[in-house]
Amino acid sequence: MRQSSIIILLATLVMLSCNQPEKFNPTIIIAGTLSNSNDKEITVYLEQEIAKTTISEDGNFRITFEAEESEYYYISTGVEAFSLFLSPGDSIFVEASLESLDDTFKLHGDLAAENTYLFEKDKYSKESGINNPIELMALNKEAYFTKKDEFFSKLSSTLDVLKTEETVNKEFIKLEEAFISYQPLYMDNQYPMYHAYIKKIPRDSVDFPMDEVKEKLRQLDLSREDLLKSGVYKSLIDSRISEEVSQLMKQDSTLKGSEEGYEKARFIAMDNLLKNQAIKDQLLFDFIKSNLEYRGPVHVKSSLEKFEVENQSPKLLAKLDEIKQKWEPIMPGKEVPDFNFVNIEGEPVKLSDLKGNLVYIDIWATWCGPCIAEHPHWDKMKEEYTDKPISFLTVSIDNSKEPWEKMVNAKNMEGLQWFAENAWKSDIAQHFMVNAIPRFLLLDKEGKVIDPSADRPSGKIRETVDKYL
Repeated sequence: MRQSSIIILLATLVMLSCNQPEKFNPTIIIAGTLSNSNDKEITVYLEQEIAKTTISEDGNFRITFEAEESEYYYISTGVEAFSLFLSPGDSIFVEASLESLDDTFKLHGDLAAENTYLFEKDKYSKESGINNPIELMALNKEAYFTKKDEFFSKLSSTLDVLKTEETVNKEFIKLEEAFISYQPLYMDNQYPMYHAYIKKIPRDSVDFPMDEVKEKLRQLDLSREDLLKSGVYKSLIDSRISEEVSQLMKQDSTLKGSEEGYEKARFIAMDNLLKNQAIKDQLLFDFIKSNLEYRGPVHVKSSLEKFEVENQSPKLLAKLDEIKQKWEPIMPGKEVPDFNFVNIEGEPVKLSDLKGNLVYIDIWATWCGPCIAEHPHWDKMKEEYTDKPISFLTVSIDNSKEPWEKMVNAKNMEGLQWFAENAWKSDIAQHFMVNAIPRFLLLDKEGKVIDPSADRPSGKIRETVDKYL
C-alpha cells in the first residue's frame, strides 16, 4: 500500500511538471579557455559594454549576463575579437589560442554550429578582403563584381549546408540569409563614392550601373519587422531615407544649411516611407540614440519629443531614458570637478586656474581628421574674442604626449594647450562621456556647465558665447 502510494505520488508530480509552462531563463553563459592571452580581461558588447571578467592565469574565464531575446554579441580581449549569436538560456564554451585565433578557435554547447559558421564567415571576410572597403572599392567595376560574387556565392553554399541541420536556429538562418541578400546591394550603393574618393576622380565619372542599384533600393521592402536585428537591412532603409531627404531639400531650400532643417526633412522622409510602426520606431530610435550619445538631451529635444509622442515601443523609449539619465550629472548648471592636466611646458595645471572666464574646451587628438579641420575656425574665433573674458582651452586625449607635443610645436599652436593622461579613460573624457571627437564643452565663469556638447567653432557657438558674455 505504501509503495503504491509513492508510485502514485511520483506519477502526479511528473504530470504536474509536464503541465507547468517552462520558465523563461534570461541567463547567458560564455565560458572557455583562451590560452596565450596578453590581455587579462574579456568584454562582451551589445552596442555598449554589457559584461566583463578577468581571464585567469591558465586562460579560463566565465561571463554571465541576462538577455531578453536573441542578439549578436561582440566579444573582445586585447586586439582579438569575435562575434557570437546567442539566445536567453544559452551556454557556450570557447576554446582558442590567442596567438593563432583563426586556426584554433573551437566552440561547444548551445548554437555551436551557428557560431562556428559566424566565425568562419568573419575569417573569410578578412581573407578575401571583402571587409576592407578601401581595398575592395579601389578595384575596377569588373574586378569588384568578381570578388563580391565569389564571396557571397561561397557564403551562400556554406549557409545551405548549415540549414540542413535539424536543430539549427531559425532566426539566425533568417538573419544570415538577409545578410547574403542585402549586403551586396549595400556595397553596390557605396561603390561610386568610395571609388571616386580613392581614385581622386569625380563621382559622376565612375563607371557603374547606379540606375539599376537605385531601382533595387526603391524596390526594397520597408516593412520587414522580422529583420530589425539585421544591420545591413536597417542600413538600406536608412539609405532610402537619405535619398528622400535629399529630394526634399532640393524641393524646399529652407531645409538646407542647419541641423534643424535636416532633422525636419528626415522626419518628413520617414513619415513618407515607413508605414510599419515598429520599423519607424526602430529607425527613429537609431537616429536619436547616436545623436543623444554624442550631443546629449538638449540637442535632440525635438527628436525625443516626437519619439515620446509617436512611438509604440516602450523598450526603445526606456533605452533612451537610460541614456538621458547618464547625462544628468553634466547637464547645464552642474558643477564640474577640478580636473588636472599638464600644459605644453610640462607644468601641472587644473580647470580652476581658468575661473573668472567662460571656458570653451576642445577635446581632440592628433590622429583625428575632423578635429584638425576645426583648428582654423578655432584660431579665427580666438582672434575675434581676444579682449573678451573667455578662455580657449584645447585638451589632447592622445595615447601619449609625444605626438601631441610634436604637432603643437611644429604648427606653433598657441594658447592653452593641455594634455589629459589616459586618453579615452582620462577623468575629463569619462566625466563628460566622450565617445567621439572633436567634442566641445562650454563652462561658465564659475566652472559650471553651460553646454556639455557645445557647437563647433565652425558652427553656431558664437550665439551661445555672446549670450553668456
